[in-house]
Amino acid sequence: MTAGLTACFLIALYIIDEFSYDDFHANADRIYQVGLHKKFAEQDVRSISVCPPLADAMLTEIPEVESTLRLNQWGRPILQYGENVFSEDKVFFTESNFFEFFSFRLISGNAKTALKEPNSVVLTETTARKYFGNENPLDKLILIGEGNQTHYKVTGVAADSPDNSHFNFNVLLSAAGPDNYFKANAWLNSGVFTYFLLRKNASVADVEKKFDDIVTKYVAPDLQQFLGNDLDQFRKTGGVYNYYTTKITDIHLKTTSQDDIEAGGNMTYIYIFGGIGIFIVLIACINFMNMSTAQSAGRAKEVGLRKTLGSLRSQMIGQFLTESMLYSLVAVILAVVLCYFALPAFNTLSEKDLSIINLLEIEFILGVGLMLLLVGLLAGSYPAFYLTSFSPIDVLKGKVTAGLKSKGIRSTLVVFQFAISIFLIIVTSIIYTQINFMQELQMGIDKENVLVIETGHQLEKMVKPFVTRWCSKPEFQTSVSPLMIFRGITDKG
Repeated sequence: MTAGLTACFLIALYIIDEFSYDDFHANADRIYQVGLHKKFAEQDVRSISVCPPLADAMLTEIPEVESTLRLNQWGRPILQYGENVFSEDKVFFTESNFFEFFSFRLISGNAKTALKEPNSVVLTETTARKYFGNENPLDKLILIGEGNQTHYKVTGVAADSPDNSHFNFNVLLSAAGPDNYFKANAWLNSGVFTYFLLRKNASVADVEKKFDDIVTKYVAPDLQQFLGNDLDQFRKTGGVYNYYTTKITDIHLKTTSQDDIEAGGNMTYIYIFGGIGIFIVLIACINFMNMSTAQSAGRAKEVGLRKTLGSLRSQMIGQFLTESMLYSLVAVILAVVLCYFALPAFNTLSEKDLSIINLLEIEFILGVGLMLLLVGLLAGSYPAFYLTSFSPIDVLKGKVTAGLKSKGIRSTLVVFQFAISIFLIIVTSIIYTQINFMQELQMGIDKENVLVIETGHQLEKMVKPFVTRWCSKPEFQTSVSPLMIFRGITDKG
């Protein structure tokens, strides 16, 4: 039972973590992300990348919207401070109300003004340490950009993003200034992630209804100029152009978008893992019940004698359930201890960062208490209700003992247990085979000897000299010529 509960608790920790995404925001129940559903000909796309002016239009046209926030991700720009030069990912342009809108923690700096001025930057604690070491980064200048770099003033240091956030950032840049892309009046452009805070007691359904008015008023003229026909004709031919919302706490598991900022989870996995956890607990309970059944002959005589001496059935039911609850309590305590020691290996397997703190969360504690109650009642149900139901005369005459030695009940439990075990073994085997197939499949290339330079575009005109110099190194001396594949480069050179 301890082993079964340990596996079940680890699965429960995983599921609790999956459902906890973005619930650390103070207004998580009122924050929504806006997405764009567009269908042109055969292309049907649901994207979180929307146009820059949408947020301002929502504040003007939709009374249910209290505030908005926009983000724009910037590839992998180069950051430089002194001799520390890195190509940084998870860099976002954003607005001055970022730390008031979201509940990311700002360690130093003013949350209201940190991103208000142009060329202001907020670094996470880890990023700041990478460039400045133990030096105080506030008010220091750091070079950021690709090619023509710009000085940005460090105005704040934020705590590293929680792991249970649907997006993580390393660098936040102020979008204020003359080149603010958020102020572009381009309704058919995209590239902006837009969030809004719903007013208290307002309905998000009302917001989505008013998106139609925004599309008709602002998007339709540009759409007609682009397509050559009006919005009604476009829709009659099967075209779709409309906005939709996703609650921030639903983004990780329930998003319908095709291009989330970071890869999310999958509700199917939650159902699968939850089912596996339930099956494992059932197997553990059946084992316990089988042992109770094997000892039932002796317990039946005990029940008969106690009934003859005047014991009430309710008293004996209470005794058997209490015994079962004590066994379950010991198993639960041992399972929690095993979970603590198994967490490092489980984190590696599940790619999570769970710790002892997760074992002390109210959700987990309530789950443990519920599991203790369910397992105790389920595992102790047979001796508590079945054995106490016979008359003492039949027990003392040996009729019940003979029936208990029959294989009916135990065989049924064993068959059910084996069926679950075989099912889990088959599913595990299929998953293992599929993963092994994907890892070992011959893709037509030697994956072990292929290098991908993610930021190769930053080399600009130095791409060919760079490749030539690298290929002249001894470790690259092969008979195979270098192959350069460029993505997203339109310059003829």
